[in-house]
Formats: sequence, C-alpha cells, structure tokens
Amino acid sequence: MIHIAQVLIADGDAEFANLLCQTLRKTRGFAVCGAVQTAGELEKLVQETNPDILLLDLMIPDADAALRRLHARAERQRPCIFVLSSLASAELSAECDRLGVSFFLRKPISISSLIDVLSFHSTAAFFSTPRTAQTPAQRDILLQIRYLLNSLQFPAHVMGYRYLCDSILMTLEDPAISDSVTKLLYPAVARKYNTTWTSVERDMRNAVSIAWKRCGGRFPGYSFSRRPPNRELILTFAERVQHELRLDLCAGAPAPRGGGSD
Repeated sequence: MIHIAQVLIADGDAEFANLLCQTLRKTRGFAVCGAVQTAGELEKLVQETNPDILLLDLMIPDADAALRRLHARAERQRPCIFVLSSLASAELSAECDRLGVSFFLRKPISISSLIDVLSFHSTAAFFSTPRTAQTPAQRDILLQIRYLLNSLQFPAHVMGYRYLCDSILMTLEDPAISDSVTKLLYPAVARKYNTTWTSVERDMRNAVSIAWKRCGGRFPGYSFSRRPPNRELILTFAERVQHELRLDLCAGAPAPRGGGSD
C-alpha cells in the first residue's frame, strides 16, 4: 500500500503556493493538508493535522520563531521540514540544521523540480514506514548525507544526487565497496535503480559538476583544488559524515589513491 505523505505549505507567494497545491493533489503519493501565509496559521495546522512534510518559505513573518517552537516539540510530533529560501549562507544553513530542518532548497525553484525532490525523499524509509521504525542512528546518517550535499548546493532534483546519497551510505556500511567503483559500487547502485553502471557514473559526475560551478569552483570547507572525481568525493564525504556523527562504520575506509578516477 502506498503511503500518502501529508504536505503543509507555508509560503507568502500565493501564486506559487496555489500552483504547488494543485500539482501535489494530482501527484500520486501526496495530499495537501493546508496552505498558509503566517507563522500562527502554520503552527495551528501542524497541531491539528500532524503533517509528514512542511514546506516553509523563510520569508513569511516570524518563520524563524515558528522553527524554534517546532524544534521544541517531541520528535514524533515534528514534520520533515523543507526550507525554501532565496537567501543562502553557511550561517543560515547551520541555524536551520540546529533547528531540525531536514532539507534546504534555494528559490527560485520550479514546481516540477520541487515535486521531483519531494517524490524522491517521500519514498525514503522514514516516510514509507512508521517514523518509529527507523533507529535514530539510521535516520541521522541519511539526514546528514543529504544535509551535506544540500549545503554544497548539489542539485537534489537530478538522478546523480540520489546515486551519491546511496554511494556514500553504501561506503559507510561497507568501506571495501569503494575499492572498485566501476566493478562494485556503481553496479550496486545501478541494480537498485534498474539502470547501467555507466549511467550512474555519468549522472553522478554531472551532479558534482553542477555543484562545483554553483560554489564557484570550490567546495567551502574542503581542500579540493579541482573538481573531485566521484570516488574521491564519496570517500571524503563518507569520512565527513563519520566524523560528524562519530560513527565507527568506516574506520577502515581506504584513502583516495592519487587523483582517483571516476
């Protein structure tokens, strides 16, 4: 049985919100439980409807105060929060992360791209099964990987983003898989998505290239002097997630060899 994700929209752009509502209602797997333009209305509907997903435009009045109050609620009573903002900075991303925001999306964003992102993430385990089914550690790993990619402006609507998420997760679970990306890692991801390993490699490289250009030819906080090849990026990001969450999963992960190859 398909899980119907209940979506609450809080956006000051009435035209954008109305079009998003209409599109979501026509999209399999989603239902709209409300669309509001103020923080007061937002908190009231969260209390009444307990949505799975909250789409929050940071430009609505008192959005930051609403985020703080939502963060104070018990975890099971909080929706998965997708923040939409035309402004982006490391400080803003860090504050959103501290307040329990799961995904940070930059405006302008097309309705179709936003639906693609929601469709991908709403099929994740913590949406398709009861929220208590995942351990906090499992949920933290998935959210940390996505937060890491989103903070570096990786395009969440392209397939390469999904492949990167899975590749990093697989590397954390089994570091040996990254010893050979073309013989082990790419084929493993390809089997999951019923595609070819060459498509996985190409789409992943495309996602890296887009993010690299968006960040001005550098990834802030990392020492890459040129666009990193897929394997080097996966290992580096897996190591960062391990450090951030204090995991023991990839203690034996191999270091990138030389320049590495995609």
